[in-house]
Amino acid sequence: MIFSLLRPAAGLAALLCLAAQAAHADGEGHVRALRERTDIVIRADHTMEQTVDYTWRAVDATGAGSLGQQYVNWDARRQTLELLAAETIPASGAPIPVDPSAIQVQDGILGGVSFPDKRLLQVTFPRLAAGDAIRLRYRLVQKVPELPGGMSHVMFLQDDVIRDDSEITVRYPRALPLKVAQVGLAPQPAAEASADSVLRWHYRSKDTGTPEPNAANGWRRTPHLMLSTFADWQAIAAAYERGAAPKSAVTPAIRALAEDVAGRAANQRDAARLLYDWVRANVRYVASYVGDGGWVPNDAGTVLQRRYGDCKDHVALLEALLAARGIAASPVLLRADGENFTLPEIPVMWFDHAISYLPALDLFMDATDDAMPFGLLPDNDAGKPVLATRLAPALRRTPLPDPHTFRVERKVALKVALDGSAERVTEIVGHGRSAVAVREFIDGVTAAGTADWVRRTMASNGYEGDGSVETLAQARPDMLGVRYTERIRNYVSQPEAGVLSFLPGMNGPVPLAGFAGRFTDRERRYDARCEPFAVEDSMTIELPAAMQVLYVPKNLSIRQDGLDYQATYSRDGMRYHLARRVVAGNQRGWCTPQEYQALRPAMNRISRAMHGRLVFVLNDTDVAAATVAP
Repeated sequence: MIFSLLRPAAGLAALLCLAAQAAHADGEGHVRALRERTDIVIRADHTMEQTVDYTWRAVDATGAGSLGQQYVNWDARRQTLELLAAETIPASGAPIPVDPSAIQVQDGILGGVSFPDKRLLQVTFPRLAAGDAIRLRYRLVQKVPELPGGMSHVMFLQDDVIRDDSEITVRYPRALPLKVAQVGLAPQPAAEASADSVLRWHYRSKDTGTPEPNAANGWRRTPHLMLSTFADWQAIAAAYERGAAPKSAVTPAIRALAEDVAGRAANQRDAARLLYDWVRANVRYVASYVGDGGWVPNDAGTVLQRRYGDCKDHVALLEALLAARGIAASPVLLRADGENFTLPEIPVMWFDHAISYLPALDLFMDATDDAMPFGLLPDNDAGKPVLATRLAPALRRTPLPDPHTFRVERKVALKVALDGSAERVTEIVGHGRSAVAVREFIDGVTAAGTADWVRRTMASNGYEGDGSVETLAQARPDMLGVRYTERIRNYVSQPEAGVLSFLPGMNGPVPLAGFAGRFTDRERRYDARCEPFAVEDSMTIELPAAMQVLYVPKNLSIRQDGLDYQATYSRDGMRYHLARRVVAGNQRGWCTPQEYQALRPAMNRISRAMHGRLVFVLNDTDVAAATVAP
């Protein structure tokens, strides 16, 4: 696959984090795709041959720099690669072939990750300047399907470059039940030859695209072609199981370990928790893809001996340990990112991560995440369509966090002095996933040095003074709190008159203002992220008697589908109090453009309300009285 051309979706556990070569800029961009040809031949045994030929031009010096080296990677056990042409095409003059010395092959390591069977072709183009173009042509042959009994192929034509002339041709036996899905491509007439069917598409773009902020399900709007010979998603699950099931065999060592770790567990749930905790604490996550490609784990016994492995290896070992205690589990395939919550319309090898599912407990677990406690999933795993490969039906969905298990309580006490100095104490208590975020914050601050973190944080807000951070013990294991105390010498720059905001010293795991601020765009064409969350604020501002408050923000109440916001202001002497509660309960984790528009007015009101302030002036008489010596 070549990342600078069509950016194919990567297979499970084989996502290669190579830098994309297409430099992007608004308008024409730094690079322009002059001509692209992709010819795909699918055979009856589900193997495939792909010939790629593309010519890209450097619009400017930045583009020349990004095109100077091109990369193609392949799996030496399953694929062969043949370089057919590589040349620089000057803006004026004859093409310059790439010298053989500028063509190199690297073994085993791609993007800092170990892939012993992978090879990386690097082509360095000579004498490349603004206005010049490069041409690369190669043939990639899939000798052995990634999964038995079928094949799939996914390619995206990203909008980070203008594409003048892109064409894709697919040839396959007429008897082969090929499924095809495409978006944004123009079908072209294609003559059928002998026993083969031929499909052809053309694509052309006139401008580069700018992604909408906070996007979800971006693949659905990106021009793409998907091909599959799998009958359905269940067929992909079954194909994965053929390689994975034997790898989770219970060995004597695994049985002994399971007994030692969970032999005294009170029930299956307790045993599952103990085994999950052992795996995530004792087996390192290492992206080292060895053995039969990126879709088959190592033997559980081998993983136990090595004490490291990738996601599939963690799943295999945990499954074997659970089986030793009589607990059934299934591998689960998913796409672990923060954007995509939907599946393509045809069954393709869409997944890049593996976790575990316990049917008897209806519980998903990701043992590669050493921070996430039993019963919770990392953000990138939640709310995703998945394949539980050992079950029928295999197609399921991981749960999103309930708003109350992604809840944050924030208590703020701000005490202002006449000279403009202040002390602000912010206490943040996280529940469920938010507690994990609090723990990660505490660990990060401790590692960097608390005093240094306080100094940098106060300086970033323009404050002079000092402060401290301390952990707050909680009664329940799924809760964790932190207290941040600031002693600020210059909190109010002009004590004679000014405004004071109801703001915490730090936002905590759920940045309410940031979530509300996502709804500033008047229109959206595509889906947006809309996570469930809950925030409860209790904030107090205490002023000296000499400060007279002229204005207090108004109460605000908003209730509509998926959103409940309540903010109430009150006064007790010179203490002004804000009680605020926000619950966002989207059930999918993303919104359609129509749902975004329905939420936008309310979210904009909330965003404005977040800036509500007290307005005060000094009472001269009170000031004089306060400064008279006793």
